[in-house]
Amino acid sequence: MSESANTAGHANTITVTGHGAVNAEPDYFHINIGIEARRNNVKEAYAAAADAVAAVQQRMAGLSVARDMVGTEALNVHADTQWQEGKASVVTGYVVTTSLNVVLRYDDAAADIIAAVVDAGGDAVRLNGLSPAVSDPSAAQDAARAVAWADAWRAAGLYAGMAGRTLGAPTAITEMQDQGMMPRGTMDLAFQSSGPAIPVDPGQHGITATVQVTWQML
Repeated sequence: MSESANTAGHANTITVTGHGAVNAEPDYFHINIGIEARRNNVKEAYAAAADAVAAVQQRMAGLSVARDMVGTEALNVHADTQWQEGKASVVTGYVVTTSLNVVLRYDDAAADIIAAVVDAGGDAVRLNGLSPAVSDPSAAQDAARAVAWADAWRAAGLYAGMAGRTLGAPTAITEMQDQGMMPRGTMDLAFQSSGPAIPVDPGQHGITATVQVTWQML
């Protein structure tokens, strides 16, 4: 929380920043599926990555994951180099990486879908991150705004009282930009083979709001 009593240009006012946070339960999440293939030449590396992506997409389609819930986020090709004494860096192969953003619901099938996708892609698959989200955060956002306002009002009243004054009407209200949701769960895992599905639980998600308010002091 930050605050300032203004005396130049805004005499007899006090400006306070209030913060609020409430919990909401996410109902869906984004998961980033990375595909990586290393081969001796670009053509082979690209083909191996393409095969892994096709296998992953086919498995998701077979598990009724809608096509518009899957999107490509990145595609990179680079040389894999290694330093050798007397030869500087030499190319030892080529690496093709790509990533898919997949939107899944928190339900009994989510963990099984992830496990099946990892199995389909084999050693080429990496799970780079999981980001919970709320379909309609408006109610929780409004609740966080109310908490932020109460925080600012309480602090402003405290400072005004210590100065022997009382609060008048607010003269300026500014909603500050922040992350809105905190913190996000993440995973960074490499899988060797298929196995039991890892549970994916929504938990609680913090939705935040910040407001800066200027009051008259009477």
